[in-house]
Amino acid sequence: MKMCLYCAEVSVGDREILYGSSHLGVRCRTRQNGRSRLRFQRVLDDSGQPMLRWELKFMLDQVYLASEDGPSSQPFGARIAKWCTYLLVAFPIVDYTLRLSFIHPIGSIWDKVVLLLLAVVAFNRVLRGHRPPAFGWSKYAGWYILYLVALFFAGLGSPGVAFDGFRADIYYMLFGLLMPFVIEPRDAKKYLYAAATVAILIGVHGVVQYLLAPPIPPGWVDVGEHVRTRVFSVLKSPNELGAYMEMMTPIVFGLCLGERNRARRIVYALGGICCLLTLLLTYTRGAWMGLGIALVLVAIAYERRLLIVIVVLGVIGFFLPPIHHRIMDLFSPVYYIKSSQGGRLIRWQTAFDQMAGNPLFGVGLGRYGGAVASDHGFSIYSDNYYAKILGESGLVGLVLFLAMHVRIVVEIINQTVRKATARDRYLALGGLIGVTALLVHDVVENVFEYAPNFLNYFLMLSLLLLWGRTLERQEEKHE
Repeated sequence: MKMCLYCAEVSVGDREILYGSSHLGVRCRTRQNGRSRLRFQRVLDDSGQPMLRWELKFMLDQVYLASEDGPSSQPFGARIAKWCTYLLVAFPIVDYTLRLSFIHPIGSIWDKVVLLLLAVVAFNRVLRGHRPPAFGWSKYAGWYILYLVALFFAGLGSPGVAFDGFRADIYYMLFGLLMPFVIEPRDAKKYLYAAATVAILIGVHGVVQYLLAPPIPPGWVDVGEHVRTRVFSVLKSPNELGAYMEMMTPIVFGLCLGERNRARRIVYALGGICCLLTLLLTYTRGAWMGLGIALVLVAIAYERRLLIVIVVLGVIGFFLPPIHHRIMDLFSPVYYIKSSQGGRLIRWQTAFDQMAGNPLFGVGLGRYGGAVASDHGFSIYSDNYYAKILGESGLVGLVLFLAMHVRIVVEIINQTVRKATARDRYLALGGLIGVTALLVHDVVENVFEYAPNFLNYFLMLSLLLLWGRTLERQEEKHE
């Protein structure tokens, strides 16, 4: 018996079996006189009875697992894919470093090079027969991308604006779509560990930055508000850092609660505390709101003990004057007056007005609510990513965009949270909280306009879903 390195293929004698290529059975390639002939047939067990699909998959999984440690078990481009993924996991630090003045040209292209390398690896593996199941949300992403392609051609009167808007909407999504083809499910948890390590480093840096109290622009503080400083670390903005921390903090604590090694558990616990402190010290109300709502939703649905965490964080916020002031300011009449004159409320109203001229298709890619529209003088930021989608791509675009993200959340619940047991459940719930928090935060800010957060969102959910596939394998082994 021999194992194919790229497509979970088993060969017995002159017969090669590829599981899952047909609902009628399996795809078999038989060599005759030096030639390969491809056909579909059912597989029989030792007693001559047709083998069930799950039995066949279990058999192939055993062979696959048995070959994992062998020197020849690495698929094409494994090292390239591994280091490219580590670079993406460390995106905030890598991008900040490469965008320093003396190496800025590299900083502007490095992620494009990484995407190209991953695409080459994925394409080569597909040609060699490696066709793992794509994510369920990829179909919804495909419809959304197809719609944006149509809007791009409709906006060719201003091709530069249309292309920039198209790229901003789908570029980082491509990394997530490639992940099943370049990462083995068994490696997904290693990248989650690496992502937690990066988040801890940034969290520690945020706490140190608060102690050093660097000067910040006056626009980062409301009129009449007094804060020592707002931390921003390597993400250049407290709002960006807050969004990053609201997603990564639950994952770090999930790894802490799921860790059996005492030393590592202590490291994750201290790191999680630093991440939480950094999140608070950004003074980003949208991030606080996103994490709070996500905690409440997940606690009610899956883990009531999380409500204790919410109460503790609420008490902390009530007794710390800067945080208390930032929250209570939302309920003051002055805030609503300012917001209605030049803040979020008027920007959301503008999004509706923009869409009203063409309700189905909006004003066109790159023409409202985001960085591209701001750079070309069409509009300021909408401070609501969903309003931005509505304004530039209309009701059709918003429905397709929401359908994709609803599918993402449902898939994480079905493929990871519901399969995770014992200590694994903490990491699964932490990932679900992080994904939900970022989607909630998008209601009051253009979180997905920030490259580190848009990429990190698709990267983390992809790793969670791939890790969920290993949980499925463990279930089948147990059965």
